[in-house]
Amino acid sequence: MGIIVKHARFLITLDKTRRILRDGAVACEGDRIVAVGKTDEVLKDYPSMEFSVEAKDGVVLPGLIDGHCHTNQQLMRGLTDDIYQHTAVHGRMWPFEASLTEEDVHLSAVACCLEAIKSGTTCFADPGGYHMEKVVEAVDQTGMRAILARSLIDLSTPATKAPEALRESTDKAVKEGEEFVRRYDRAAESRIKTWFSLRTERSTSNELAKRIKELADRYGTGIQSHMATSQQSIRAHKEIFEGKRPLERYEEMGILGPNLLIIHANWVNEQELEALKRNDVKVVHCPIAGFHRAVGTLHGSFVEMEKMGITVCLGHDHAHGSPLDMPKLMNAVKAHKDIREDPTIYPPETILEMATINGAKALLMEDEIGSLEVGKKADITIFNVKRPEWVPVLNPVSNLVGSACGHSADTVIIEGKVVLEKGKTVTIDEEDILEKAQETAEEIARRSGLIGYAQPRWPLL
Repeated sequence: MGIIVKHARFLITLDKTRRILRDGAVACEGDRIVAVGKTDEVLKDYPSMEFSVEAKDGVVLPGLIDGHCHTNQQLMRGLTDDIYQHTAVHGRMWPFEASLTEEDVHLSAVACCLEAIKSGTTCFADPGGYHMEKVVEAVDQTGMRAILARSLIDLSTPATKAPEALRESTDKAVKEGEEFVRRYDRAAESRIKTWFSLRTERSTSNELAKRIKELADRYGTGIQSHMATSQQSIRAHKEIFEGKRPLERYEEMGILGPNLLIIHANWVNEQELEALKRNDVKVVHCPIAGFHRAVGTLHGSFVEMEKMGITVCLGHDHAHGSPLDMPKLMNAVKAHKDIREDPTIYPPETILEMATINGAKALLMEDEIGSLEVGKKADITIFNVKRPEWVPVLNPVSNLVGSACGHSADTVIIEGKVVLEKGKTVTIDEEDILEKAQETAEEIARRSGLIGYAQPRWPLL
């Protein structure tokens, strides 16, 4: 199908020169962008298309990219408030995941895709859980683009205890991870790319890490791994692995490389920064989830990473700690200005790069998404600027990062197909999904034994 978006009030290309066009247009044929420029110029070559979007009240930009998204935790809201990271992971998240049925996982993923699309996100990376074939179905159903992996855990120690249902031998973890990569890569009309997942550095044995690295290189794909989230997680890692820090161990094993995406990385020292740079490792910064869990996110070396040229993108992480709302995440990055007492760091343009082109680089897709350029995938988001939080629009990048929220997403196009039109999804029934999600979340909370943690401190009558 041919699509043209025209007369955009502002069209933010994120191309190599970072052009911002007034009265801009972008034309798409099939799943690719075929023209980007001023409206009158584009209309000369593409005077009519099957689907036309008038964007005179819109800011048009590449689809936003969420570098870290747990689809199977979408129905956990309210179950992990006011607890430390170790308790949240081992006492809440993993028991919750262990209680999920195939149907739960599918509904959770559909609800997650719904929130993503409604806020202008066109692609996310999920480090995986279990029953991941149901996440594949959800991505296919909703029209989303995704990097998906199957969670791999082969260690359960007193410091990193995993529920019995999630424990696997190294051989079984390797087999399941490889089977998922082989079976589902390029599924959902090629919108899905499959990766491997070393779920956490603390639950990954040396053997598993080495075998997965070998497979990832052989298949030409990536690896996701939670890394140095908190000081406590580093201490736990050192207890298990003879005093070694996580990145130190990964480098010794040869795991660091351009196809490794590490998640959080809040506590990285100078030597480790050099190792990240030297090996072109990619990093996902999850500010709001970090605030929720009080893991010291703002003490992280993200400013130094940016100055060193290390690729850092943004992730929301999970629904029980952060909204899946990339404009809100971008705004949260500005908190680094305060803790550093330096208003000059992280200008809005740099933050927007984290949610677009840096996300594409981190997901090894910089030749396909992350900017509006001829030949790239037709993933486009349009925000409606006729809203109180947008007016006045003098600098559209400043507004997007500083005052906007995902609720102003008006139109979303993924792979050349409209999935959100005038704020309403066209691939799924929103009301039906939300009603089912509420009912199912309550049932899971009861089944998993976590319902008591959802009680407010004030009387609920």
